[in-house]
Amino acid sequence: MLPDPPVGLHMEITDNGDLKVSWYSSTSVPFPLQYQVKYTENSTTVMREADEIVSATSLLVESVLPGSSYEIQVRGKRLDGPGIWSDWSTPRVFITQDVIYFPPKILTSVGSNVSFHCIYKNENKIISAKKIVWWMNLAEKIPQSQYHVVSDHVSKVTFPNLKATKPRGKFTYDAVYCCNEHECHHRYAELYVIDVNINISCETDGYLTKMTCRWPANTVQSLVGSTLHLRYHRSSLYCSDIPSIHPISEPKDCHLQRDGFYECIFQPIFLLSGYTMWIRINHSLGSLDSTPTCVLPDSVVKPLPPSSVKAEITVNIGLLKVSWEKPVFPENNLQFQIRYGLSGKEIQWKVHEVNDAKSKSASLPVPDLCVVYAVQVRCKRLDGLGYWSNWSSPVYTVVMDVKVPIKGPEFWRTINGDITKKERNVTLLWKPLMKNDSLCSVRRYVVKHHTSHNGTWSEDVGNHTKSTFLWTEQAHTVTVLAINSIGASFENFNLTFSWPMSKVNLMQSLSAYPLNSSCVILSWMLSPSDYHLMYFIIEWKNLNEDDEIKWLRIPSNVKKYYIHDHFIPIEKYQFSLYPVFMEGVGKPKITTSFTQDDIEKHQNDADLYVIVPIIISSSVLLLGTLLISHQRMKKLFWEDVPNPKNCSWAQGLNFQKPETFEHLFTKHTESVTFGPLLLEPETISEDISVDTSWKNKDEMVPATLVSLLSTTAGPEQDSPCSSDQSNSPHFSEAESTPVVCEDESRRQPSVKYATLVSNSKSSETDEEQGLIHSSVSKCFSSKHSPSKHSFSNSSWEIETQGFFILSDQHPNMISPHLSFSEGLDELLELEGNFPQENNSEKSVYYLGVTSIKKRESGVFLTDESGVLCPFPAHCLVTDIRILQDTCSHFVENNFNLGTSGKKAFVSYMPQFQTCSTQTHKIMESKMCDLTV
Repeated sequence: MLPDPPVGLHMEITDNGDLKVSWYSSTSVPFPLQYQVKYTENSTTVMREADEIVSATSLLVESVLPGSSYEIQVRGKRLDGPGIWSDWSTPRVFITQDVIYFPPKILTSVGSNVSFHCIYKNENKIISAKKIVWWMNLAEKIPQSQYHVVSDHVSKVTFPNLKATKPRGKFTYDAVYCCNEHECHHRYAELYVIDVNINISCETDGYLTKMTCRWPANTVQSLVGSTLHLRYHRSSLYCSDIPSIHPISEPKDCHLQRDGFYECIFQPIFLLSGYTMWIRINHSLGSLDSTPTCVLPDSVVKPLPPSSVKAEITVNIGLLKVSWEKPVFPENNLQFQIRYGLSGKEIQWKVHEVNDAKSKSASLPVPDLCVVYAVQVRCKRLDGLGYWSNWSSPVYTVVMDVKVPIKGPEFWRTINGDITKKERNVTLLWKPLMKNDSLCSVRRYVVKHHTSHNGTWSEDVGNHTKSTFLWTEQAHTVTVLAINSIGASFENFNLTFSWPMSKVNLMQSLSAYPLNSSCVILSWMLSPSDYHLMYFIIEWKNLNEDDEIKWLRIPSNVKKYYIHDHFIPIEKYQFSLYPVFMEGVGKPKITTSFTQDDIEKHQNDADLYVIVPIIISSSVLLLGTLLISHQRMKKLFWEDVPNPKNCSWAQGLNFQKPETFEHLFTKHTESVTFGPLLLEPETISEDISVDTSWKNKDEMVPATLVSLLSTTAGPEQDSPCSSDQSNSPHFSEAESTPVVCEDESRRQPSVKYATLVSNSKSSETDEEQGLIHSSVSKCFSSKHSPSKHSFSNSSWEIETQGFFILSDQHPNMISPHLSFSEGLDELLELEGNFPQENNSEKSVYYLGVTSIKKRESGVFLTDESGVLCPFPAHCLVTDIRILQDTCSHFVENNFNLGTSGKKAFVSYMPQFQTCSTQTHKIMESKMCDLTV
């Protein structure tokens, strides 16, 4: 018979470091089989083939090396007798890792010792066992004392007395690393250490019919994939001294409860049999058993609570008496515990121990006999075995009279009647007796009278706290008794009314000092006396109301007393102080007013009681209104205002520093800084004067410049504005070309001017500076010129300076040459030669000027079709910028564009404007804008 090839071929590294090959027989044959195993081992150091025949379904291949591959096949045939080999099974390849751990995983319990073995291969070379080091979790190096060299390539490490593994996130094990001297491989072995000291507790019920055992489930929560089972073995009698795991055991079904405990019930039970129990932990890595424990059901009994519990306060003795009946089971002697406390929502319990097994009651002292107490009782075996029973159901005491009242009530009197007669109505007043004094209630009060003539008599007033009688004798003594169900009060107060004693004046002075609206201080002084003073009675009442009097009894050694009551400062009160002697009540001291200082103080206080609340209320209302208004105004006006701190330009700025605001709105270096704001210039005359600085006569004047300086007459004027030099193609170095336009009518001209200066030091040559001053000097006559001092070498003499005169009338004459020394006054002398200004509407122009340092001209076109009219690069004034839509007419009329129309224009610029030193280089390429 030809068997089928084996199936289920698989391989694994054993705990001893061998390769175990296992398989299954594919068919069931009626005879045993033998197997032939063929495998090939291929590694960097050795290559071999082997062929072995075995009768088992597994084979161990020894001396496994890391980084090796094994290819294995198996076939089978009949073990005894003739047979035919089956076909070879499908080949299976197994490759070992560079680092081999055996065993790769270990499951053990706390306190045990375990060992790991390791073979380490690095770069096709097996590391010597002497060079291998061990690490725990790559954080703790294991001491070399725990290493052991098994062979040249096998290292061993031993962990003694292990502690439980602490879970680290999802890792519930410790990683053990086998490393070279200087590096570690990423592979590691896993070590699981479980605390198997599981506490198993059992309890036998009070009827002795079942035993319930419990144990916590959270002990092995960290071991994923494990199952827990309770196993036990019952001995015939009692427990052994040292419990041990018996080879024969039985499982017990346990169920997980809501409180996190597993619970198992044994029923029926044998009270004197020993139950040895332990918990078995089953896992794929193996199984662990907890420490066994032995339980005797008779020793873990929890009795039933005592029954027939009663509690009461004993009469005449005043103790809390508790009685009970012991439970039927167990029959052992029992001890008891009594707990008691004042009845309420949260009872503060006190516990009393009763160790007499024969006792069925106990009496306990309590501080208050007139309250309700809650009482419970429980029991336990007197020898200490087993558990305390549950507390019995609570019972409560009943409040009742247990003794006669300790003392009678304190009382006082009011006297009404004619003081000239010997008969007066006396009304006795007293307060109801408290429970602590009445023990525990008062059924009625009795007033006992005693006089020298009529003897003694009693009057029952029931539960009333007032009694009236007629005082007719020289001396009349009164006593008030309190009576409960037990009897009359034991200690009572006496008060004697005596005509002679009522005239004894012991009080020297009495003063009342109001402390506040709830307290008044009474202070008094006494006169010497031979009578025995027993106590004082303080009496007070509001004279503005018909309230009953209030009174207090105070000791005789007190000279000052604080009366606590509700006093109204604006009301009037009467305070009386009575000395009480053994012989009777003396003459009182009465005051109906406070001391003068206090009266004034409290009159002011009375006003404050009215004014201060009004002020406080008004302040609160005003503050609330302001807050609400502020929020509404802020929401109304500032809702859409952005926070400047959120702007890009404010990033990095510290608004807490003052200097931040100094530079926040300062223009950048490209901007032009301005000098002080001067008054608007007075109109003197209007003219245009341009001085050039040509060094060479061959240099040509641009046509546009000539047209500007020498405009032709328009249709409305016969005399043109011309100059002999204007049409000359050359200008000498020493010559200047002023252009002065004058009307034929010789109207009185007016000049408007502006000056551009710089704060930097002069670096111009004397020749260029001379041209600047020459230009100014030639434009004005000496008669009305400003002082030469204002244009001399002063702070206004700077590197870049321009002076401009623009006429709002067409010029009809050219000014003569003026020397530098003549200054501005020479030009002002020509004021009479200028035509008068007319009242027609003037057009406004803007003139832009750049530095004389600029050596090239440029043209700037504005968005409104304005034109920048260029001058030669070496002129003092290099650019004129006209920013008006009508500038195009000006260009056509004055730049040879085919018309001779005259167009007046007026300058619009500040008088002075400075270019800062920092912007000097910028001005070389950009014009200083004079517009504002």
